[in-house]
Amino acid sequence: MTVHRWISAPLAAVASALLLVATGCETTWPVDSYEPAGAGLASKRTFAWTGGELGTVAAVDPTVAASTDLHIRDAVVAGLVHKGYTQVADAKAADMLVSYQVVGSRRVVTSERPRFNAPPPDDVLMQSNPQPPAASELPRERTVRDGTVVIFVDEPGTERLLWRGEITAETRPTSRENATHTAADMASAIVEKFPQRTTGP
Repeated sequence: MTVHRWISAPLAAVASALLLVATGCETTWPVDSYEPAGAGLASKRTFAWTGGELGTVAAVDPTVAASTDLHIRDAVVAGLVHKGYTQVADAKAADMLVSYQVVGSRRVVTSERPRFNAPPPDDVLMQSNPQPPAASELPRERTVRDGTVVIFVDEPGTERLLWRGEITAETRPTSRENATHTAADMASAIVEKFPQRTTGP
């Protein structure tokens, strides 16, 4: 299996890299895709699934990992078949190798609350006037979880990257079952951006 190490930033430990449910009711994510010149994807015919990895420094429950791998695989394979490509079991006989990566990270966001109706500077300096709130008040902080799902398509033999699709979204932890389904939905949305096969059988 081809392992891509393009994400170099350290990742905070999270309970699972798959706790990926978009904030609120959002179900549509922007997809960032890349296809190098000369990839010729539309002329390819077959692909082989090579699995993936969970990019987290925390241990992932094997049951969660297996369930996620299954759901993502089913979503990606169905999407590529719909695009006109054929899945084969032998990676050596395939025109393309397909894999994925799921990454979870955590960051702290600081939001400063604006001070309304601030008094004029001259009034502040007068001792008889009440003093405004201390300027040293700490701003609000909140923890934000980001989830990234990436689909890679490589060339057999050379392992040259033929295509990459990625979704990164601000997320919030929820049940592992819902998270697994959401990761699969993200993978499905990515594959929708994959080029349609244009050649005959």
